Amino acid sequence: MGSITDYRIAPRVIKQYLDSRMTFWLEPLGLQGSSGQYLMAVCFNPGASMKEIAACLMVDKSITTRTVGTLIDKGFVRNDSGDPRRYSLMLTDEGERAIITIEDALNKVWGEILSDLSEEELSVFKSACMKINAKFCEEAKN
Repeated sequence: MGSITDYRIAPRVIKQYLDSRMTFWLEPLGLQGSSGQYLMAVCFNPGASMKEIAACLMVDKSITTRTVGTLIDKGFVRNDSGDPRRYSLMLTDEGERAIITIEDALNKVWGEILSDLSEEELSVFKSACMKINAKFCEEAKN
């Protein structure tokens, strides 16, 4: 058995794969695959600012501003802040409907990715992911 680094999957490779698969499902809504993660971030963080969404997704604020601006222009997200210099991001009804599509698409895409795993392997994978995610969340709080 080799080093753990022999079995790594680069985060960028995962992102590119998910974005390309998600584009198939989101194009009918007029969205790119990468837009899904921004809509999900707003969904799980209602009232968040651009800075908070950028931090949540661990991406540059300028990319977040551009992407969320497009989502606002397309009617998926609105700014509920009374101050035009501040953001309090919320999903619109259109955005809420898009979330249903995104969640369904993510389930299908991850189903494809994990389809070759046995039930036992899938159980171990889920357990490992939960532990790793808990560690990331713990670290993010510090």
